[in-house]
Amino acid sequence: MYSFKNKCTTLLSILLLGLLFNACNDDDDDTTAVLPADSIRTTGFVFVGTTASGSSLVKYVEELPTETIDLSDGTDFQRFSPNAVFNHALFLQRPDGAAGFSKYTVDPNGVLIEEGVIPTIGTSSFEMDVRDAEVGVFQDRSTPKTITVFNPTTFQITNTIDMSEATVPGGVDQRYQNFVFRGDELFAPIRGNDGASFPSFFVHIADVSSSTYVGETQREGNGETPVEFFGTTIGQNVVDTNGDVYIADAGNRAGGGLAGIFARVNKIPTGSTQIDTDYVFEPARVLNPENLFLSYLSHFRLIGNGKALALVNNETPQEAIDFLENAGGAENLSSAQFAEILAILSEAETAQWCVLDLTMRTVTPIDNIPATGVFAVGVTFEHEGQIYIPILNETSAESAYYRYNPNTGVAEKAFDVTGANITTGYNLANNY
Repeated sequence: MYSFKNKCTTLLSILLLGLLFNACNDDDDDTTAVLPADSIRTTGFVFVGTTASGSSLVKYVEELPTETIDLSDGTDFQRFSPNAVFNHALFLQRPDGAAGFSKYTVDPNGVLIEEGVIPTIGTSSFEMDVRDAEVGVFQDRSTPKTITVFNPTTFQITNTIDMSEATVPGGVDQRYQNFVFRGDELFAPIRGNDGASFPSFFVHIADVSSSTYVGETQREGNGETPVEFFGTTIGQNVVDTNGDVYIADAGNRAGGGLAGIFARVNKIPTGSTQIDTDYVFEPARVLNPENLFLSYLSHFRLIGNGKALALVNNETPQEAIDFLENAGGAENLSSAQFAEILAILSEAETAQWCVLDLTMRTVTPIDNIPATGVFAVGVTFEHEGQIYIPILNETSAESAYYRYNPNTGVAEKAFDVTGANITTGYNLANNY
């Protein structure tokens, strides 16, 4: 009976996916109306803040503020977390909480317009990325062994990629945390569809031109301690001009350094599809070799000239160290204790924005940017050669964007954010 039920469930999922595929390719489908280029804003900025209730306030501005931006009069969405910006459009999980993905643009009046919808069966499907005007991909988590290809211009499904041959530790279903394009190659870091991490960090590889599975690569761990990956990088700012791909994993959040599992920047060299095992760069360990409990980094992005930016944790609060010692080590934490220690780590403002030299493998904290939480939400964006970095510091009650000049190495506050806690900002003029 168990086998029969599973077969029926699988068949039903395939049939429903087929219906969605046909519906999204129907020329008469009015859920996608591609607006003329002159009827949308091609420049300007979209800022997102989080309210006390957890919803998102979203606001468009034509020019960057010089002192303060007030998000209190922004549009209130249940959620608003774009994965990509391309041709002045935002691509994201549906902000009304429904299953699927949306494409948003800004009309001439500065109003956010939902230009298209691609429904999914899985209500928690969240990852969608864009290569160019013709190719983007997403995963419907109800069909975890499939990557769906779509056209970002028409916002219609065009193909699927069968990833059932890919290795997943334990034989469980996978979910894709990010999609990184290098030409026709697609690199997709995985976790278990239930959120589980594996003793090795796995990246699946596909070819979008032939819609085929190509292979996989991995950072091997110690065989026991999970190597985590959260996909905090937004867009495609992880492939350099030489064609080298950099994907930063998260190591292990709770005492992973004690087991030798530090967060690492993994390099896939140009001409190869495999992680270079000779390239070992663990920024948090470089920044503070004594920080063994939370050797973590996030929001990694390239900034040119062999450099990258990342939020790197510099220390572990004593409260967390004491908590782990009292529990007898991270391996003895119950689910409730693990949640408790993550709360301690999340509230501690111990992380610094740093410049990573990917050749010399050095880490340099950026002066004049306040520390923030290691798990702080935030998306950097580029404008006129400068990188804008979000800072939420509860100790100083600061919610602001700072700007960093990669040429001079100088950082300064750009503007404050009021009306909501700053989460992300997007430059509609850039593709990423």
